Amino acid sequence: MSVSVDGPKRGRRKEVNGELLLVPYIDLLTCMVAFLLITAVWTQLARLEVQQRGQGESGTAIDDRLRMDVLVHGDGFVLVVGENQQPLPWVRGAYDYQALASELKKLKATHQDKTDLRILSEDGIKFDVLVKTMDAVMSAGFPDLSLLDAGGAT
Repeated sequence: MSVSVDGPKRGRRKEVNGELLLVPYIDLLTCMVAFLLITAVWTQLARLEVQQRGQGESGTAIDDRLRMDVLVHGDGFVLVVGENQQPLPWVRGAYDYQALASELKKLKATHQDKTDLRILSEDGIKFDVLVKTMDAVMSAGFPDLSLLDAGGAT
């Protein structure tokens, strides 16, 4: 399949006769459409479900007492349950996600009906650290996450 353009013949001038092949363009467009359709599925698998609870929401006194938070800061984690705080410092210069997950699993064993947990982040915490923290929290049995700024959490 091709397109040909024939021009009028004029004395000494050259004929204008160009040929444009459309088959390679159609092949390229077909490949691009197939690629976009295949990769469209992966955009839904890489989504993180996080909810933000605003200042307008208020809980009961029981919910406030059982509030569970994980504070992510520059020196590690702080696990906050009600009024109790348990620091989980760095191990060899890195965040200890395994210790966080094991402590959260212990909490889940004592509070089996609890499914929500807040992750509080200080400024300057990398996105990779937050995603790994969310993975540790979800693996411990807390699927309902809220992500908040640590400055606005108190």
